[in-house]
Amino acid sequence: MVTASAVRRANARDCLLALRDAEQPLTLAELAARTNLSRPTIDAVLTDLGPVAAPAPATASGTAGRPARRVAFDPSAATFAALDLGARRTRCLVTDAAGHPLALTEESADVPLPEVVARTGLSPGAVGIAVPGIMHPDGTVARSIVLPTLQGRDLAAEFAVPALVENDIKLAALAEHHRGEAAGSLVLVQIGHRISVAVVLEGQILQGAHRLAGELGSQRGMRWTATSERGRLTWSTGDEAQPLLEAAARGDTAAQQEIAEFCAQIAPRLATVLLTVDPDRLVIGGGLSRAGETLLHPLREALARLLVTDRAPEVVAARLTADGALVGALNSAYTQFSEHTLGVRNLPAPWSEGITA
Repeated sequence: MVTASAVRRANARDCLLALRDAEQPLTLAELAARTNLSRPTIDAVLTDLGPVAAPAPATASGTAGRPARRVAFDPSAATFAALDLGARRTRCLVTDAAGHPLALTEESADVPLPEVVARTGLSPGAVGIAVPGIMHPDGTVARSIVLPTLQGRDLAAEFAVPALVENDIKLAALAEHHRGEAAGSLVLVQIGHRISVAVVLEGQILQGAHRLAGELGSQRGMRWTATSERGRLTWSTGDEAQPLLEAAARGDTAAQQEIAEFCAQIAPRLATVLLTVDPDRLVIGGGLSRAGETLLHPLREALARLLVTDRAPEVVAARLTADGALVGALNSAYTQFSEHTLGVRNLPAPWSEGITA
């Protein structure tokens, strides 16, 4: 049974989205037409929305009588922050309610997280935190190889405003889903110094019963390649793959062969994941994704040799090679805490509004 309060919430959500997506202030008649709501309902909704839907200056309607009343979404009604935690630095992005960036800062990893946000000079109403580690079902950090000091901490409780804490790769996968070609599902494989996997199905992060979905590194003795050391990838060029990739792009046969062998070694585990999930896309993120076809082409070939199926997921590079976790954290906090900040429950985040770090 649909209750009256549920209808009011849905009406408020529709009106606020219509105003946020409009390129200019709307008259009440225009807002009613876009939402299929009556004028009395529109009046009631605008009263509930308060300062989020601000009156705009009246303009002449072209006919005799009082100028048409117009309303507009007020981007300054709330601000949101995202934190991306790394081994040496913490990045912070703050936007307004329309998704426009207001500040982007970077601090040392030893600076307390609330202080990182405070140094932007802004006071966001909600925070999203991207963590390089495994989350416990109770919201604390279960384990982090990158930042061991996070283990056992309830990071959300350290803030005076609502805060969301999630694994950084899972948030990056969610960001790729919203920035992609509207595919229903994807597997993100983040390849940098390590390899991490996250899955998005029907627009939602696949967590599993214990928030362990995609955490392949939690398998004892698991190695992506024969030369990896405790999960960290190594190359003939050392810890950094960039010189190797650059040599391969120039046509160096030995470098190309090493990359092809790397793809052949990681392909069996990836093929197992792909056949288990059957996603629309396999997205390659992380620093190595910047190599483009130098990496993607041999990976496609390695997977094609293993997958004896008529159809296979599209293999593409990530659109957000460095900012996926930050964008995912920001927009997830936006939606989860939209009722607290904007007065409308589960308001979709403005993923397509040019939020870039």
